Amino acid sequence: MTLYDQLSPEGKTLLDEAGKRLAAAYDPALRLVSWRFDEEREVSLRASLYYALTLMIRDETGAWDLIEDICRAVLALQIDAPGEIFHGVFRHNPTEALPPAGALDYHRLGLYGRYWADCTWERVTDGFHQKLIAHPALSKEAGAIENLLRKALTDAVPVVWDTYEPNLREFLLMCFSMLLRHGEGRLSAALKNDLLHGARLAMEGSVTRSKTNFTPLNTNIQCMHIFLLDFFGKLLHEPAWRDYAVSYAQEMLSRYQEHHACAEFNSPTYCGVDLSTLGFVRRYSDSQTLIALAEELESGIWRDMADFYNPAMRNFCGPYSRAYELEMGAHTCFCDMLYWVLGEKDFPWHPFSVESVNNPLMLLGDIRMPEDVKRAFLTPKQDVTVRRTFRELSERGDPENNSALCTAEAWITPELMAGVMRGSENPSYQLHPLVVFWRQKTGLGTIKLLRCLPDGQMTHLHTVFFHGEMEKNRLTMDVNAKVRRDVDIFFEIECDNADTIEISDSEWRLPGLTVALNAQAPRPTVRRINARTLRMIYPARISQPDTMRMRFEMTLNLS
Repeated sequence: MTLYDQLSPEGKTLLDEAGKRLAAAYDPALRLVSWRFDEEREVSLRASLYYALTLMIRDETGAWDLIEDICRAVLALQIDAPGEIFHGVFRHNPTEALPPAGALDYHRLGLYGRYWADCTWERVTDGFHQKLIAHPALSKEAGAIENLLRKALTDAVPVVWDTYEPNLREFLLMCFSMLLRHGEGRLSAALKNDLLHGARLAMEGSVTRSKTNFTPLNTNIQCMHIFLLDFFGKLLHEPAWRDYAVSYAQEMLSRYQEHHACAEFNSPTYCGVDLSTLGFVRRYSDSQTLIALAEELESGIWRDMADFYNPAMRNFCGPYSRAYELEMGAHTCFCDMLYWVLGEKDFPWHPFSVESVNNPLMLLGDIRMPEDVKRAFLTPKQDVTVRRTFRELSERGDPENNSALCTAEAWITPELMAGVMRGSENPSYQLHPLVVFWRQKTGLGTIKLLRCLPDGQMTHLHTVFFHGEMEKNRLTMDVNAKVRRDVDIFFEIECDNADTIEISDSEWRLPGLTVALNAQAPRPTVRRINARTLRMIYPARISQPDTMRMRFEMTLNLS
């Protein structure tokens, strides 16, 4: 009996959907999955190994030869560089340059040295930008010149996320673990040894990262790290890794128990990974201590997410510590997860999102939703107010003070829901401190508050502070742009019939929703992005200090 035969009908549906798209995107010349974006193709190592898992689960004729091709193409992109900060990571594609070696003594630099270097670089580039835009002959080329300066830096020094991605190790190792666990007797001896060697290199780099904390781990990576420490600690005969898995999980659970919240709080994209990964601990570990720790964390995250879930809209209300699109079906695996766990009868919706290619891995785990949480995900919330505190993780913050205490507030009804956050010091552009959802005839309308550079670039900034408060449909948001360069604060509105939106200084008349607005802010620019989206852009300019602080008072009424 194949693994596919053991799946539930819902599991088979999810695997078939993912497998069809992965097979169509497989490039036999590269031996990797390659997606088309605009006019170019983009290789994805994660998707490539998810395709390998699909083939393994189906176990059809020729599958294992193709699996070997994929695995060898992935392994060829791993970097073996002991002593470097990027040891064991993987390049994204065959044409990506290697990070510069011998240029960063991160052990001697230390956490505070890294933070000081980050802040110094930001101050230098901010000042450089101001000089460029003030120079008559260079102002038009300011963006291109700044890009050259950044390129000079990344050519000289390995810069996390620019020249290497540490998180890719965990995602790929999750796939390695399942190929080794379920491919016993089917993998060639040579490939098995090479996968184990690749896993050792990646784990060496990953353990160094977590112990030095040079680049902090977010919650989803922490969950994978715990599982992988235990799994490969046993497989590679490294008992110290298994001990570290338990102590790391205990520390993580202790931090969680302080406020019953993870650092990536109310973050559907990442919490879906948390929950699917913690189920792997229960299914594959033989450490009862680790299983108990993982189960307590797992059940807690389920309850946290249930607090903010609105069954009537099939979405989580904000605010979000990290998010991409607001529509849950666009950039999370939660719809797929709920379809699998709750079943076709109770939850038939499973739109294919960019995260659905993760399903072949997810289906090899063991997701367990508490019974009371099932009711919460199926029973509509009529008029519910949620107020929760949590400690965030600011990846680029002061390492001695990078876990600010935040408060998230949400109001949820079947037709309208909104949320705001205060206390965050996170410079991440993924922070969503204010969000609004309302029901339309054919879907949902949304409003979100974000910030970016004047050219539209979404980037990390030290920092723009948001302080939100709400009482049901009445929201206030204070914005303090403590930055050394110009930024735009903007509300992005997305809804059907966006071309009919009427905007005035005191009111936004949206299809199905009216927003009464008192904005103590510069006059905005209205920019229509497409047929469904427009932005209200408020400029914060350092040459006009009074624009660096803004206040928005909003009252929401369905119309």
